[in-house]
Amino acid sequence: MDCSSHTEAPESFTRIEAFLQLLPVNDNNALQILDQLKALRNLCAVDPMHQNIIAEHEEFNAQLHKLLFNNNSTVEIPQNILLIALQLLANAIVQNPNSQRNIWRQHGDAIVECCHKPPLGRHTDILLMIMYNVLKGGAVSNMEQQSLSASVCVWQTIVQERSEASCEFLHFIFEHFIVYGGHNTVRYYAHLTPMQRISFLEYLVNYLRQDSPNGRIHQFLLKYITKEFNIKSDRILVCKRDGTQASATVEADSLPAREGYALLRVIASASGSELYGDSYAKEQSLFLNVSSLLRCLAQVGKQSQNIFTPMTKLEEVALTSDISRDFESEVSFELKTLLVRCIANLLYKNAVNQGYCIDTQLLPTLLECTNMDARNPLLKEWSVLAIRNACFGCPEIQAMIANMTNQGAAQNDIIDELNLDMGALRIKPNRG
Repeated sequence: MDCSSHTEAPESFTRIEAFLQLLPVNDNNALQILDQLKALRNLCAVDPMHQNIIAEHEEFNAQLHKLLFNNNSTVEIPQNILLIALQLLANAIVQNPNSQRNIWRQHGDAIVECCHKPPLGRHTDILLMIMYNVLKGGAVSNMEQQSLSASVCVWQTIVQERSEASCEFLHFIFEHFIVYGGHNTVRYYAHLTPMQRISFLEYLVNYLRQDSPNGRIHQFLLKYITKEFNIKSDRILVCKRDGTQASATVEADSLPAREGYALLRVIASASGSELYGDSYAKEQSLFLNVSSLLRCLAQVGKQSQNIFTPMTKLEEVALTSDISRDFESEVSFELKTLLVRCIANLLYKNAVNQGYCIDTQLLPTLLECTNMDARNPLLKEWSVLAIRNACFGCPEIQAMIANMTNQGAAQNDIIDELNLDMGALRIKPNRG
């Protein structure tokens, strides 16, 4: 930094020199160091000149980096010093492309590495705030992939740790990608690891459940998700033949299968939303895909006892059951419900899909799904809605339903075990 002898040095430069002379941090100088950092933080709001001085001072940034990210000292740095130091970095880059480039060059990799480390807290949001401002400023090229990967990792930590930390800027970063990113976001998504893609999709499901609070998901991203599901849905169901006996298994530990499941969850949520329903009106290939998959699952569930076989026995679903609850973590859990939910949404006021419903003889499968299945919560309710939407405005399907013959109540082991008859519950007293 060139400061002529006849010119008074800017206050930010003076403060930096004072900070460097005080190092290393100890119990005697902690308050003085804190005062210098606070002063520098506040100067950033006065004039961009101070931001540039701070961002361009190599020795100051080297010491700040050591303090924040790789401090090997036996002396524990007070949390208030670390917090003010992070706030200083954040203030130094506000609306200043030059300081953004310099700060990210010196600290960017460490910010990405540290932002998702538990426990999450106030420092997490400040690190994300720095990342967001640099991302939106556009002064640093080729950081989008890095930012999306880091944000997904933060979301993974939130879910794994069940953290209640407020990470406001995490949602701002995701908004940048899912609302405005479009084609670029699709490219960055494709370069995530399989587990990161699954976590990104889980974030989208959470976003949809909250009615898209920061804006509509970009239509190109939704279309890409549909395309990816159509490609990867066959990985969910893996059919194997043993002689003349056909069976089916799910690649339980297969990431492609789990990604296909995650893609389906997004589609099930989005296709039923008023914001996105119209985007699926002409997705006939999607309707045919989910219908075919549902029929396959129903068929293989009957062939042998497997993970697609409905759980309808009381001994299987009771809280006192000896049967492991591991099935709730399998890809098969809630899979039929999601498929029927998609079908119900895609049939709504859609004459073309109603025609495909007739052509593919989907109705009998939907009727079978109205029976209870502990593997698929709310399957009955979604099946009833799907049948209703199939019938709505479609005389052909209405006639098919009208011409069916009532042969009595469907067999249900739980109803039999509970002695349910005509809506009454008869409990046998224990006389033992």
